[in-house]
Amino acid sequence: MARMIFRIMVLMSVLIASTACTTRGATRQDDPLYSWNKAVFNFNKAADDVVVAPVARGYRAVVPEPGRDGVRNVLNNLRSPVTFGNDILQGKFGRASKTLARFSINSTLGLAGLFDIAKRAGINGHTEDMGQTLATYGINRGPYIMLPILGPSNFRDATGFVLDFGLEPMTYMRFKGRTAVLYGRFGVNGVSVREASLDTIKTLRDNSVDEYASLKSAYEQLRANAISDGKVNVDDLPDFDDFEDEE
Repeated sequence: MARMIFRIMVLMSVLIASTACTTRGATRQDDPLYSWNKAVFNFNKAADDVVVAPVARGYRAVVPEPGRDGVRNVLNNLRSPVTFGNDILQGKFGRASKTLARFSINSTLGLAGLFDIAKRAGINGHTEDMGQTLATYGINRGPYIMLPILGPSNFRDATGFVLDFGLEPMTYMRFKGRTAVLYGRFGVNGVSVREASLDTIKTLRDNSVDEYASLKSAYEQLRANAISDGKVNVDDLPDFDDFEDEE
């Protein structure tokens, strides 16, 4: 799987590199790879408009919502070992036990994850990845980077994306048709994720003066929220003394 994604990224990088090298633009302090990122963003947007989004809309039109939910449940269930491993590495043993319980329940009573029985029993799901784990160990996120096909990331999350394959059981399994299964899972997951975000991305595009900047901001906020498990950092809150009326 990692090799497949690497090949895709290399191919796309070759196509984009010439554009990025000739793209003029001031290097921004918060976006030192701006020229590269903007070129990849334009490429990804074109690919999305021509291929990805139409496929996602077709998928939504053909497959009813319960079916799409079932596919999403199966994909989430298959990712449970990665989430469980990162839960353990982050020392979140309570969340790890919930991940294990959800995987056990949904893999059996939920028919290989097709139905989210665990959620109905009050055991809600969550996701963790190696990018989040590296953040908890104090690893700096590094520069923001747009990846071909894969989209927004940063050096820490991109590294974590590759390291997550070490927690993926499929990485170590060998069976006939394995490559087809990996390609199929990657493709189905991509279409499922894009279908789920059709309305969100349309809203972002319709309401953004600068779509590139809006996407970057949204990604960074989502990742910060994921790393903090949705908890607000009190250090980021305003100093309310600043708002007191002067006598």
